[in-house]
Amino acid sequence: MATHSSNKELRAMQKTDLVREMKAQVVLVEKLRLGIRLQKEKDTARYRREKKVLARMQTEWHRKNTADHTSVSPS
Repeated sequence: MATHSSNKELRAMQKTDLVREMKAQVVLVEKLRLGIRLQKEKDTARYRREKKVLARMQTEWHRKNTADHTSVSPS
C-alpha cells in the first residue's frame, strides 16, 4: 500500500478488502521489525507509523465485525 487510507476510507471499505489490506500491512510491519532487529533498517519512526496504521485497520475490522453481530436481533 503506497499511501495510507484515511479513517473515512477504512470505514467505507468492504471487509474482504480490509482484510487484504491488513495482511499486506502485517507483512510490511514484520519486514520493518526484522530489518530493525538485524540493524539493516534505521528508520524506526516509519516502523512506528506503520504499526499505528495496522492498529487503525484492526480497529475498523473489529468495529465492522461487532456491528454485524449486534445488528442481528433475535426474533
